[in-house]
This record gives sequence, structure tokens and C-alpha cells, in this order.
Amino acid sequence: MVKKKMAMKVFAVLACVLLVVGCESKEKQQALAKAEAAEAQLSVVKAALTKTQAQAASLKEELEAAKGTRDELEQQVKKLTGERDSALAQTQGGQDTIKKLTNQLGETTEKAAALQNQIDALEKTIGEQRTTITQQQATIAQLQKTIEELKKAPAPAPSVPEPNTVAPAQP
Repeated sequence: MVKKKMAMKVFAVLACVLLVVGCESKEKQQALAKAEAAEAQLSVVKAALTKTQAQAASLKEELEAAKGTRDELEQQVKKLTGERDSALAQTQGGQDTIKKLTNQLGETTEKAAALQNQIDALEKTIGEQRTTITQQQATIAQLQKTIEELKKAPAPAPSVPEPNTVAPAQP
């Protein structure tokens, strides 16, 4: 734009020079030559201006595209930041859950050991009771045998038990 104004000024000055000089042919020819040179230079400047304007328009388009890309990248960064923050929160929650489960596992292991001790004690007691039952069954069998023998044996003469005598208890 500035070059175009400058070229117009140069052209105007040359035109004025031609009018002042008048009809002198040598000077007129020089002025005409200068005017032609100025017109040629003006054409070159106009071509350069057109090219510069086209480049400016292209650069504006690229700038707008870059702004759009920047905005998209900012949105992606925001989205990824949110996803990262969410993942961190989930990770923290998972770690808390793992700690709780680890504590529960320790407590459960302790309870299981205590229950196993109780089971062992109960199995020992059951074994002792089975032994006692077996002994008592043997005693019962012995007593039944004795009762059967007593039933088959002739009845002895009645005897009066002595006072304060108690038969011993058998295990």
C-alpha cells in the first residue's frame, strides 16, 4: 500500500516536470523516458504488492488454522488432564482398598489360627470323650454280662446289708 502511494507520487512529480519543461524535445524525451520507467517500476511495485497481499492472505489462513489447532490441542490437554486426575483418584482408591483388604486378611488369618486352635482342642476333647465312651461301653458290657450271670445263677440266701456300706462306683 505504501509502495503504491509512493509510485503515484513519483508519477505525479514526473508529470509536473513535463508540464514545466514545456516543449523542449530533449528534455521532453527524457521526461517521457523517466515517466515510462516510473510506469514500469509502478507495474513491478503493483505486482509485488499483489503478491504480498496474496502471501498475507495465505498467512492469515495459516494463522487461523494454527489457532484452531491450538484450541483443539488445549481441549485435548484439558480432557487428558481430567482423565489423569480421575485415574489418580481411582489409583488412590484402589490403594486404600488394598490396604483395607490387607488388614482384613491379617485379621482373618489371626481368626483362622484361633479357630484352628479351637478345632484342635475340640478334636482332642472328642477323642478323650470317645475313649471314655469306649471304656464306659466296656464297663456296661461287663455289667450286663455280670447281670446275666447273676440272673442265671441260683439265688443266694437273703442277706441284710450292713448299714453305712456303700458299693464303690465304677468308672
